[in-house]
Amino acid sequence: MATKNQLEILFSQEVLRLRAEYEQRRVTTNLYPPAGRPHLELDIQRGDKDSVTYWFEDGTKDGQCVRIFDVPGTLSGDILRLYRNLPPLSGHFEIDGNDIRPLERCLDHPEFIGDDSEDVSVHVAQLPLIQVDPAKHFVKQCKYPSEIENLIKCQGGSIPGRPLSPNIVQLLGRSADGKLVFEKLSTSAVTFSRVSSLAVYKSWILQLIDALDCLHSVDIVHRDLRTDNLLFSDDGSRLVVCDLESHWGERWAPEIAVQGGLNDSGWSPRSDIYDIGNCIKGMVYANNPVTHFVEWNVPAPLQAIVEACMRESPDRRPSLAELRIMVNKLET
Repeated sequence: MATKNQLEILFSQEVLRLRAEYEQRRVTTNLYPPAGRPHLELDIQRGDKDSVTYWFEDGTKDGQCVRIFDVPGTLSGDILRLYRNLPPLSGHFEIDGNDIRPLERCLDHPEFIGDDSEDVSVHVAQLPLIQVDPAKHFVKQCKYPSEIENLIKCQGGSIPGRPLSPNIVQLLGRSADGKLVFEKLSTSAVTFSRVSSLAVYKSWILQLIDALDCLHSVDIVHRDLRTDNLLFSDDGSRLVVCDLESHWGERWAPEIAVQGGLNDSGWSPRSDIYDIGNCIKGMVYANNPVTHFVEWNVPAPLQAIVEACMRESPDRRPSLAELRIMVNKLET
């Protein structure tokens, strides 16, 4: 029987193998640079049959339009999962399963969505003024009052206040030019590449659960939980959830309306739990998927955690308390 140390080594080796296999697919697909052409636009549509439309640069104003439907186990599904390349065809066309059809014209580019930032001047002015030290602080332009309101909730009702959780980013105040000031932390992009240990992943997932438990306890649904919104202490031991706008967010939980608005899209504590699954995948692959159709299996025993978080029915996903029990049972 393998020892715990041997199992940890085997787990780490499998993580590194999976990363290398995905990276090979990523750099050789002609669906995206570097092997493929840049995009003028990209549009994802969800429904009974999801699709992605690309407008590739080809020297024309509108570009070459290619629509690819997600049909698993076929040419189009394999292209979206980076297992096969886009056929070298000219003109506008679509791929639906194994069928390739010409398009009569270039499809319209998606409608431009303008900046919907709100006036936050009154909210920012009430924050304490901080003398920013670039070595210690990170500054961010605030777009929505909801971010400041949520941060205040998580700090006991005032700034700097008393943080309710060490795993929620702490707002320190405002800079002289009206930006939000936070402790400077390491990004996930820097941190993930250094780690392939199940013990570390277990610690991070538990901290992520603690962060969401804090948010949900004060009636905050994160909505935009993804690896880009995870920060870390320099030694990688502490995970911190940031970007508490609770405005627009991830739409990959099945119950979230693709075209919904701020208040009717269906974000809930259960959709946050769904997004934990994608965060775990990002930790393991030390990357963000170039498309959400990429199949990222993770090594056992994390795969069972991911599958539980990402169950199609929100009611079948574990609660945070149940998820914490599952993660605590992981042997490291």
